[in-house]
Amino acid sequence: MKFIFKALLDIYREAEEELAKEGRSYGIPYAIQMMQELIILYFTQAKWLYKGYVPSFDEYKSVALRSIGLRTLGVASFVDLGDFIATKDNFEGILKNAKSVKATETIVRLMDDIAGYKFEQKRGHNPSAVECYKNQHGVSEEEAVKELLLEVADSWKDINEELLNPTTVPLPMLQRILYFARSGHFIYDDGHDRYTHSLMMKRQVALLLTEPLAI
Repeated sequence: MKFIFKALLDIYREAEEELAKEGRSYGIPYAIQMMQELIILYFTQAKWLYKGYVPSFDEYKSVALRSIGLRTLGVASFVDLGDFIATKDNFEGILKNAKSVKATETIVRLMDDIAGYKFEQKRGHNPSAVECYKNQHGVSEEEAVKELLLEVADSWKDINEELLNPTTVPLPMLQRILYFARSGHFIYDDGHDRYTHSLMMKRQVALLLTEPLAI
């Protein structure tokens, strides 16, 4: 783990040196911070698995929403947006105040768990949102899935609201968050885990890249 962390840190340091020549290396500390946070979250979930611990749904969300990796990937993608957009204030704003960040984390994590929890149960994986919600609220799996999908729908409303009135951070930043939400929604839509079972995406990739549009 230390070797992997050092290798990642070296990449960020190289990027920091290059961006410093243009006077805009201030985004790199945020990227490093988010990477460190992600590693801590992964470690927490690993401890849950090792101990056979099933957290409450609320405790699960406090860790698992952020361990989806949006903040790590998002901040890294913001670094090249330019001086007028990728400012220190905007980095702070999107990490602390943007509703669409938490909404996207909710969409991707819950749809991921709904699509993959049965397969992961067979592999002895961490408890998912479905199991944690079911245990906390004393409902069936079917009812838990139904309630989680309602949370997903509400999260899309939060994203749409912020995109229609982007007062916290600039629209280009919010658009990148939106792309992440769209990707996650597609990958886990209809209860199918196209990330784990990637051949399920073969047809869509072919339509996008190799087959001509029908006119």
